[in-house]
Amino acid sequence: MSDPLESLESALYVVIVIGVLIVGGLSTLYILRAQSRKLEEDTAFYLDKHQDYFAYLSINIDGPGALLPPPGPLAEAELKAIQKKLLEWIETIEGAHRGKLTKLCRDMGLVELERERLASKRHWDRIDAAYHLGIMRAPECTGELINLLEQEAEGSTAFVVARAAAKCASEHGELRRLALRLAKHHPQSHQLIADIIASSALDPTHVYLDLLQSNDAELINIALIGVSGRSESALFPVLERLASSEHKEVRIKASKQLLEYTHLMPQKRIEGLIYHPDWEIRAAAIKTAGLQKLPVFTDALKRGLSDDSWWVRHYSAKSLAQLGLDGFRVLCEAASGANNAQSRDTAWDAIHDELERAAVLASRDFRHILHFNELSHMYETIFNEPYASHPVKMLPISS
Repeated sequence: MSDPLESLESALYVVIVIGVLIVGGLSTLYILRAQSRKLEEDTAFYLDKHQDYFAYLSINIDGPGALLPPPGPLAEAELKAIQKKLLEWIETIEGAHRGKLTKLCRDMGLVELERERLASKRHWDRIDAAYHLGIMRAPECTGELINLLEQEAEGSTAFVVARAAAKCASEHGELRRLALRLAKHHPQSHQLIADIIASSALDPTHVYLDLLQSNDAELINIALIGVSGRSESALFPVLERLASSEHKEVRIKASKQLLEYTHLMPQKRIEGLIYHPDWEIRAAAIKTAGLQKLPVFTDALKRGLSDDSWWVRHYSAKSLAQLGLDGFRVLCEAASGANNAQSRDTAWDAIHDELERAAVLASRDFRHILHFNELSHMYETIFNEPYASHPVKMLPISS
């Protein structure tokens, strides 16, 4: 058996150690809170002290000349307070105004101070400095920020450093290096990486086109997100090629973006997307046919009501409803005569959604009453019953 006194001494030692750790932790927390409170008080004091200087900046930021630094020597806390205000302004404005403020930061030595902090032994100081340099758009620091990114590549702080480097970048090659580094270590962050590249003042189209030519599906996906919504003629042949990619995610993204160029595509090509083996592409093509009101695809949309995919059936019905009275007639005929319960239910839902939408519009604006009457008359003719779930109230006509 163990000695009771020895066990008591061990327990007492553990209690003392825990007590010391608790006291030490509370003391550290108290010191940090006191420092934070002191910093807030100093910042508020110096911001108030320099109100006249900030008024000067507001008045002269539209002028032709450069903005001047505040007069006289500044204490470190004073400089940090002014920097805080300047960075807030830089983040909320663009163009020439932002350029004048970033030049002011450089003239005040703020860029150089943050640049020195990039070499700090404390990790958080380096990340904080990178963040500030990004706001100040310091192109001379891009190389150092990319080097710091190499060190931070695996962690979440890599995104903070990468965004700062993108904001500072002055060459497309620097943006490409960022994309390659982030894609390698964070392959599931396509949207975030594309967003970081887009934060650059440079037009990233050249970088995206370069990435689209690669054989790396990760890089291609990032670039496809980046070029989404860009109407660039140079993208069309690239998207056409990628729409046949062996990588499903790539061909789906490429096909969806290809549908933004329907004015360049022959009817047969659009039909090929409407009947594509991937349901995601079929759904996107059918949705586009409705949004762009392409009645030439009415038969294809009607067949889409019987598709195995719920989304394809859904967009087929919605698109038919967008094709006016002819499309609405196809929906009514499908709902009344379809043998397939799924087709019938999908068409039925779209019919009632369209009638409800038309009824609401008609109740708000008498110019829509004629259209609602045409739809409800067609409904009554085909189903042999009146549509009355949302009666239209005639608007009073003002004199």
